[in-house]
Amino acid sequence: MQLAQQGGGQFLDLVSCYRKSPTGKMQKRTRREVGQALAVSLSAMANADGGTVLLGAEMDGEFSGIFFEDRERHFLIHALESSAVPPLKFQVTPEEVEGKTLLRFTVFPSPAVHLLKNGKCFLRVGSQNISLSRERMSVLKESRWETWHEREVLPKSSLTDLDETLVEEFIHQQNISGEAEKILYRPYGLIEYRQGQPLLTRAAAYLFGKDPLRWHPRPGIDFVRFEGTEKGKGSEYNVVERVRMEAPILRLIGEMERVIGGRLQERVLLRDLFFREKFAYPFFAWREALINAIAHRDYSLEGSAVEVRLFDDRIEVWSPGKLPGVLRIQQLLRQQRVHYSRNPLITRVLTDGGFMRALGEGLPMIFQEMERNGLNPPQLQEEGNFCRLIIRNTPIFDESTLAWLHQFSGQDLNARQKRILTYAQAHGMIFSSSDYQKLGVDRDTAYTEIKDLVKRGIVEPFKKHGRVYRVLGFEDRTASLPGLNWVMPAIEKKGFFTFRDLQQPQSVSRGKALDMMRELARQGYFTPSGKGRATRYYPTEKLNSLLKKDKENEG
Repeated sequence: MQLAQQGGGQFLDLVSCYRKSPTGKMQKRTRREVGQALAVSLSAMANADGGTVLLGAEMDGEFSGIFFEDRERHFLIHALESSAVPPLKFQVTPEEVEGKTLLRFTVFPSPAVHLLKNGKCFLRVGSQNISLSRERMSVLKESRWETWHEREVLPKSSLTDLDETLVEEFIHQQNISGEAEKILYRPYGLIEYRQGQPLLTRAAAYLFGKDPLRWHPRPGIDFVRFEGTEKGKGSEYNVVERVRMEAPILRLIGEMERVIGGRLQERVLLRDLFFREKFAYPFFAWREALINAIAHRDYSLEGSAVEVRLFDDRIEVWSPGKLPGVLRIQQLLRQQRVHYSRNPLITRVLTDGGFMRALGEGLPMIFQEMERNGLNPPQLQEEGNFCRLIIRNTPIFDESTLAWLHQFSGQDLNARQKRILTYAQAHGMIFSSSDYQKLGVDRDTAYTEIKDLVKRGIVEPFKKHGRVYRVLGFEDRTASLPGLNWVMPAIEKKGFFTFRDLQQPQSVSRGKALDMMRELARQGYFTPSGKGRATRYYPTEKLNSLLKKDKENEG
């Protein structure tokens, strides 16, 4: 069975009737244990996007089958129906695979939030059933109405309103055997029957309809290209191109790639004496942003389409509707793997069709792609009844900084580690743990990632108790001390310096600069003479030896 070979995921869970004993032997699970596992998965899927649970399949793709007799099977199914509040509704189909009997449980997204009898509530996220807190459970209950626009049955529709070729291509891609009508009905829930006649849901019309505009006034994408970096008004109106794309979603994505992709500027970079073309915007990043907008937009807001605005320095993707359900902007910006579908039927088709990544991974993947290309991370904002994602083509680091960072290219550093090194470069080659935390991480993460830099030999502790570090670099381990160039003009002229002679850059505070000089004196590079502001700092033999070595290295 191809479905089981895929392993668990957002729309599939595999439940075994066996468990390993402490000695490693396979033992039969009790009906109660099997029932509890099924109840958790089915309720989690009902609370999310629906899905399939195969009982008798193992996570490694093997089939152990079920051992329940017909009477036990009947009791198991009856107990499952009443295992949650409100009761779970699902379909059960026995299947024979490799001589073993399996049970296929199919559950659809529910308008209500299902709680198990023990009071726990689960949500399917990727291949896991996540237990929800009371707060998140409450938010989920309030937002369930959002998922029902796509499930509305269109009374004047029929199967003839579907693009037959598009449906056949999708079903063939899934390698599913059977009539298209039955497959669209179950497992995808895209058609429903009224008085024996198949009618389309809005999801089916938007995905496969011959004429989506018949069912929605703005189902597609508006592409607008501006001249400059801001939207002009009146006499400063600066729209140079506007394209409206309308098609069933499974065709709209290809049209979107052709129209928008063909208009994105390319840049040419000189690297290693060869000219190499690179898109100003990574293809995956803007494509994923648009597909997510199509999949998760609020289709009940019929006066607006997904809008793509192209400026000289950025792309803005405007999706009708605020963030759905339990999602929060800060969660997404922290790249937490969270998932909630406003349109679970549409999302499932796009996922099965290979257009979308594993659910909950879209935005984190965009962050990673921007980072790999040396570009600033995307911005996410809610504005009115829209959610706006901004992708800029400006690099995080300028050319000189990238050249300086090249010495660490073989170290596989993450974006935060690179950013703290460039921060240190502008601040006398030192940084503190608190500086690292300003990059958006907690103290423990900062400690772990700084410790990694120390282990790699890139930085070393500069101050024992202040959690201050200095960059060693790879090109020259005997490079001048942090901040030394701020006082060298005075030393060369007078043979000493005072704090009045400090010439630190504007990016370094006066207090930090003074602390650095005191630390160098404590480490024996300078000898202080006098008191207060008039204290003179004379170079020691230790410093003179270092300067001599630096000069020899330069030679």
